[in-house]
Amino acid sequence: MNFNKTIVFTAKIYKLLEKFKKDDILPLDTIVDSCFPELLAKLQSCARNAKIALCSTNGKRTTAHLLNHILEENGNSFVSNVSSNAKKYPPITAIMLKLAQYCENADYLKDYFLMALDEFELAGYFNSIKFDYLLLGNLFNDQKDFCSLEEKRKKIQDAIILNSDCTLIINADEPMFYHIDEVNKELITPQKMNKVFYGFTKIDVQDNESFVQKNDILMCPVCSCKLDYKKRFYSHIGQYDCACGFRQPELDIKAEAKIFSDYSFLNVYYKKNKYVFKVPLGGVYNAYNALGAIATALTLGIERKVIASAFENYEQLRGRDGIIKYKYKDIKVKEIKNPVSLSESLRELLGNKNIKVVFALNDDMIDGDDTSWIWDSNFNSMKNFENRIYICSNRNDDMALRIKYSGVNPTLISMDTSLKDAIKCCFYELEDNERMIIFVTPSLVDEVYRILDK
Repeated sequence: MNFNKTIVFTAKIYKLLEKFKKDDILPLDTIVDSCFPELLAKLQSCARNAKIALCSTNGKRTTAHLLNHILEENGNSFVSNVSSNAKKYPPITAIMLKLAQYCENADYLKDYFLMALDEFELAGYFNSIKFDYLLLGNLFNDQKDFCSLEEKRKKIQDAIILNSDCTLIINADEPMFYHIDEVNKELITPQKMNKVFYGFTKIDVQDNESFVQKNDILMCPVCSCKLDYKKRFYSHIGQYDCACGFRQPELDIKAEAKIFSDYSFLNVYYKKNKYVFKVPLGGVYNAYNALGAIATALTLGIERKVIASAFENYEQLRGRDGIIKYKYKDIKVKEIKNPVSLSESLRELLGNKNIKVVFALNDDMIDGDDTSWIWDSNFNSMKNFENRIYICSNRNDDMALRIKYSGVNPTLISMDTSLKDAIKCCFYELEDNERMIIFVTPSLVDEVYRILDK
């Protein structure tokens, strides 16, 4: 069976199983990786111009989605494992389902091939596909992790060793990416890799609150001393140095940001030019995602006006600040999956008196069965929150207790195990000038959108 027919046939079988909720019977990523490695290698022939990989603990899907919009605005065709649908498929499954649409017309050759991958997936794909660019965004501890940041860093290095000719586009504010192309102080290749460093020199946030968690201490990976930050923009990300010589590299793409709850302004400096972008996403977290997409686009040679136009026409990724309008009311969905994403999401509540909130905390496999990570999140934004809060799903007691100890009046909290009932009650109690935010863990994102779409 040839490449086109294999892709189309496998996708049809998968969609049929998915329709009857039996899609876990056919784990495409595992099957392709173990039984058809040549099919995985064939995927790299899908790109005329370049193959791009994005890797970070938080925000890789948002960054990829932003870059998709930029490529589309530039008139480029592409294949990506990230789409605007709420449904999140494993990387190969997403790619094959997308390619199947093109293969039926024998039109699978595109300008770009784009994959958003985590640290543990990276080496497996780099073993079969020779990527031209690797964007490295951030490296956090996730609630499901059973390894250290150093072990995650090693996973990325293993991938780079397999593909040492790719250009690295690196968030220089992330200390764990310091000399990522070196192993035991020896270069991975005899010649230095091509690297592009991006980062912020200044970030102004509307509420001026600290981003640093009390337990968030990062040690210097060279001398094991506590790392000294000149400026700390987000958690362990910022401008850093150490007496041992460990310090932030010089930036090729510098930026300044003015952050608001729903949008940001970025001043980007690149090759003696200053570019101004309005990013339709709020928060420092998303400012880094946007800057990563901008840095990649500029490295690819895409013009400023194209990037700016893509941001103007940007449609949020479902579950990542996506807004649904119903009966003239705004309903925003925010996916929370670790202390970083929850802390950043909660900032939108600071000083806002016209918001009602639903918290849906679950403990399925993709959420992590240990929900103690919510205690590592920064709930300072809720100290003076005075509106109704609806809490539901499997671990509603845990979330209620955490919110109570954040200083919120317990009489404002309504408990419910049903996600549907919590959403309906919250919506129908909205006043004319109020809007609604749903904070939801990954396993419930699809269900939230099914409820809202109906």
